[in-house]
Amino acid sequence: MAQLAKIFLTVLFVVKTLSSGCNEKWKTIVKTGKNGEEKYGSKRDLVNHLVAGDDIRFSLNNGTYFTSIQSAILTGNENICVQALFHISKSGYNNFQSDAYWWFLNVCTSGHVHMSRWSVGAHTDRGQTKTTYDITWFARSRSCQTQPIFCNLETGGRKCGDVSLLANSVLNGASVKVLNPQNGYITSFTNIAVSGDGLSVAGQYPWHVSQSTVNNHVEFQSNVYWWATIWSTTGRLEMSRWNVGEHTSRGKSSMNTPMEWFVDDCWTLAYSHNSSGHETDGSLDLLVGAVLAGRKVRVKMGSYIVEPENLYIRNGHVSAQLLGHLSKNTIFDFQTDVYWYWQIVSTTGDVETVRYNIGSTQNRGNSADKQAISWFIETRPWSNVLSTSSTGSVTHGSKADLVTAVQAGFQLRLVVHEAVDSFSIIEADNIAIENSEVAAQSIRYISDENGSSGIPRRFKTPPYWKFSLTSTDGNQRAVWWKVGEHTSLPATTEKYPVDWIVG
Repeated sequence: MAQLAKIFLTVLFVVKTLSSGCNEKWKTIVKTGKNGEEKYGSKRDLVNHLVAGDDIRFSLNNGTYFTSIQSAILTGNENICVQALFHISKSGYNNFQSDAYWWFLNVCTSGHVHMSRWSVGAHTDRGQTKTTYDITWFARSRSCQTQPIFCNLETGGRKCGDVSLLANSVLNGASVKVLNPQNGYITSFTNIAVSGDGLSVAGQYPWHVSQSTVNNHVEFQSNVYWWATIWSTTGRLEMSRWNVGEHTSRGKSSMNTPMEWFVDDCWTLAYSHNSSGHETDGSLDLLVGAVLAGRKVRVKMGSYIVEPENLYIRNGHVSAQLLGHLSKNTIFDFQTDVYWYWQIVSTTGDVETVRYNIGSTQNRGNSADKQAISWFIETRPWSNVLSTSSTGSVTHGSKADLVTAVQAGFQLRLVVHEAVDSFSIIEADNIAIENSEVAAQSIRYISDENGSSGIPRRFKTPPYWKFSLTSTDGNQRAVWWKVGEHTSLPATTEKYPVDWIVG
């Protein structure tokens, strides 16, 4: 415990030193009514935040449901529509349904909300709901830089900024968003790469579902598909489309379009090591302390940079699952027959890669190697507002403080104490409040286990999606759905101590 306390103090000192300009809080920007009326604040302000690359969240159900967005588009008259996809069907605020389906949300400031439900692991429509809601919208500035760092024309020529500054920011851990100024569509990236000559940047994002414009808002299409994209400073937009729940292509194409690139530079190098896991820069203790303090992490291997979906600490080493990657020919274009390209990378230098067809159980090959890796940590402030025991009793902070933070729009990360010197760190993809209790659902996790021969973590075979609901009552409920198939293992319930960290 003394060593952990020392690490936390080091993290606090380093982050406070570096976080100047990265202290922006979440703010309520506008509250929209069921008919799109402004009940508080201004839609124009929300549009301004969106096109500046800022982070956006929203709440539904009278402030009892909260989530972040995956993408957004302007729809005219100062309205926007956003996709929020990270939700698996529940039977209550802290319980899963037995027959799981995706619960996709398309939410608009016009008040329109479209819920599209599709079975996990099967292309089966489970129902559509089109309704209207009162919605609260939150935003947080990503950095002190409100203008794009680079703008490219449709031809790839420069319109503003400097592509070398963008490339340098990427290689130094910055996260990036891209805006299409022609239609107001904006997205972030799950992975991004710099070309070998350093003159081009290309980022991939797989989490978008097909949609269409209906009057003054956007709805999901009736026969939905995943719309994965690669954006590059050459002006090329590459698109690959695959049915939700099955390995059926809906087409691959590309086009050229102008783009505006925004960077979030609230990141700093924490630790680098060679392929043998030996330190080359920074401190492993600093990285471990930052992860336990709830900081987000980005990892760099060569000129390829990615933000992990989840993290794990075991025996003093950090492992990260990198899940948001579909197979590519080059950094600019997808393969024709795409597969998931999933990795677990560790501070030992170990890198495990598994490949499975999107929407299928077919394995496309596994590999293991050793790589030099750089680990970057976010410099924004995160705060441990609550710690709960395995029985749900409060050991630090208060549940009321957690509820207050969530209702103010804050993001939530959990440090789950699974065993002595074993911690699982997950992000709340959506949050539900029931009276004084909070339940966080996390869905971006593939089944894994402790490794052998010095390897901290490895994927299980065959792979299952692990969907979890962690509650302040002390329970973590999990359901396990086979990758590429609508079959599951028995649900589990564990009781773990948890640190609830907001930022």
